[in-house]
Amino acid sequence: MLAGSALAQSIVASDASSAASAPPSSQDQGAAASGGESSQAAQESTGDTASQADASEPVVSDAPVSEAGTDSSAPQAVEPGDYSDAAFIGDSRTEALKTYGLLKNATYYTYKGLKVDTVFTEPCIDEGGTKMTVMDAISLHQYNRVYISLGVNELGWVSTDIFIEDYGKIIDTLKETQPNATIYVQAILPVSQKKSEQDKIYNNPRINEFNTLLEQMAADKGVVYLPVNTAVMDETGSLPVGASTDGVHPNIDYCRKWVAYLDENS
Repeated sequence: MLAGSALAQSIVASDASSAASAPPSSQDQGAAASGGESSQAAQESTGDTASQADASEPVVSDAPVSEAGTDSSAPQAVEPGDYSDAAFIGDSRTEALKTYGLLKNATYYTYKGLKVDTVFTEPCIDEGGTKMTVMDAISLHQYNRVYISLGVNELGWVSTDIFIEDYGKIIDTLKETQPNATIYVQAILPVSQKKSEQDKIYNNPRINEFNTLLEQMAADKGVVYLPVNTAVMDETGSLPVGASTDGVHPNIDYCRKWVAYLDENS
């Protein structure tokens, strides 16, 4: 996932790229250390902006959010549950963890609608007043752990090969810029059963297909695959009823389950 503010934003996610089109270009709207995302079509397809991370729930953070800095050395080892040494790269779902303040002292490289290609091309991270791409910004700092959560916005891509190829480039680049870091590839979280049954793109069979590819890629690259999806799914493999207002973004209770999994397994 430091100089520059990591401002909590609304969590708007899923890209509505047509399943028949090539990887879409980001229509994102910027924000510091995490920002705004997808096209109007994406908002209609996923209901992303409708939920705004559960407007009925208070956004409370007891944990400070680390900001971009200019340190060249990685932070020291930390206590379990402390993410002072960790960076999180992700889209609007990861932004929920930031908004709710659930990752103590974590640093975020998040942007609504972020994808495996736009991490290299979209200047969305504020570094000392200068907008930079995620991969350029993170290269200025050192971490012991880097967590990646991407893929939901790419479900409409025609080619899964391109998705895995671009994801692999992220891993390769992080190995160069973060030589001492453990890299974690997180599974794509499921959507609700209702969403899955009604959407031709954003559905759980498609997510499961992508996760199988991610697990294999992680093994090939020698990095850690975290099946965080298992922490928030019900017996059908879906986000349970009541876990999300839009069927895509977990509410604070299920974000806590996600974080508990990270605490116990990384």
